Amino acid sequence: MSVIISIVGYSNSGKTRLLEKMIPILKAKGYSVGVIKKTGEAFLLDQPGKDTYKFGQAGADGVALSGSGHIAFFGQIDDSENSILDRIEQSFFSERDIVLTEGFKKETKPKIAVLTKGKEEKLFQEIAGSIVATVGEKPARADLPHFRPDDPEGLVRMLEDRFLKDRKKAPIRVILDGKNIPMNHFVQEIVTSGIMGMLSPLKGFKDSRRVEVKINFQEKEPSQ
Repeated sequence: MSVIISIVGYSNSGKTRLLEKMIPILKAKGYSVGVIKKTGEAFLLDQPGKDTYKFGQAGADGVALSGSGHIAFFGQIDDSENSILDRIEQSFFSERDIVLTEGFKKETKPKIAVLTKGKEEKLFQEIAGSIVATVGEKPARADLPHFRPDDPEGLVRMLEDRFLKDRKKAPIRVILDGKNIPMNHFVQEIVTSGIMGMLSPLKGFKDSRRVEVKINFQEKEPSQ
């Protein structure tokens, strides 16, 4: 499971520029990085008349376009769900070390608040979840680590020390209807041993670096 950190703040506060500075620093340290941007405006990446657009209009639940080493996905997702970031991470960024988001103030992921002078407290009140640092010309709260916009290196060091340096990827993930279920190391070992013990006698089984098991239950009939 990737570490998800949200960069939040008002328009023109410097969120995008901060991300542009942080990404190459994280990459230089050897971390893989994904980015998710939230927009409050409706947008259409696909174009009417194109084959991908026709497939979507025909009722496809998602369409992927691949070519020249690139891939694009066209589809819809219910962004009213609380687990929206987890669902996007699972679908597209599950192998990344860290996923940075621009926006998503109301999600519960750890936040870096990019401050706008005179609106600091208003921003804090709008943020759900924990704030792990602030970025701006001057600190707004003494209890939060603060970094100037020209110190992305310091900000990345803080993230590395707190979330990345000694992080080991969990050997197993359990996802129920799009929501990650946290498990401690002991439970992970029990579940992993049980699954591998049942799979190992099966014909065609071989030692592998990655094993995927998906269970889809039929929907229960509503009680009369």
